[in-house]
Amino acid sequence: MVRIKGKVVVLAVLACLLWVAPVFADETQNLTNVSPSGSTDVTGQVQNNSPGNVSYIVTVPKTVDFGTLQQPADVDSDHNKDLSFMVTAKEVNNLTSGQIAVLMKDGTEDGSDNFRIQGSDTVNSGKSLAYKVYNSATPDNDIQTGTKYNNGYLLGTLKQTGDTVNGILRLNQNQLFAQDLTTWAGNYKGTITFYSTITGIPNVNNNN
Repeated sequence: MVRIKGKVVVLAVLACLLWVAPVFADETQNLTNVSPSGSTDVTGQVQNNSPGNVSYIVTVPKTVDFGTLQQPADVDSDHNKDLSFMVTAKEVNNLTSGQIAVLMKDGTEDGSDNFRIQGSDTVNSGKSLAYKVYNSATPDNDIQTGTKYNNGYLLGTLKQTGDTVNGILRLNQNQLFAQDLTTWAGNYKGTITFYSTITGIPNVNNNN
């Protein structure tokens, strides 16, 4: 099972904005002829985001599951297991120049750049299965063929509310060919770190 962990960081400079959150009653109380009055605590929140400044909300997958992986009988062709996912600009405000770049990297943080899931059971501990990430618009080139930026590899860009980037995770089951499944069988887990920033593409590498 692949667990994808999203991480969205806004690097645009945001000044103070007044935004007051509505108050909702968590509990109720009764007013009666015996107790005709009562008191209610009222709270609010001021958010640091001024009107007119750039802000955005980007949604990314929380969990993706490759399901059951199988050992192929041959490697005459690829035996890929593909999973589709979507990144969506849920809300974009006042973005008049630049764009929202969405980057991805493997979340293992062990010095390797490969996207992979790793054995999480005693029997398959130390085993790993690599997969590639593609933008659906360019399905023949995995994102790691592009530039490696500080925060990962560029998946795509978003400009306005409703924009989407469609991606594919592709695991070639040929990695299991002729392997002793008694030491490979079991559950596998991994993470992907998503990162976003408002920038021009040439400047992606300058944002940490």
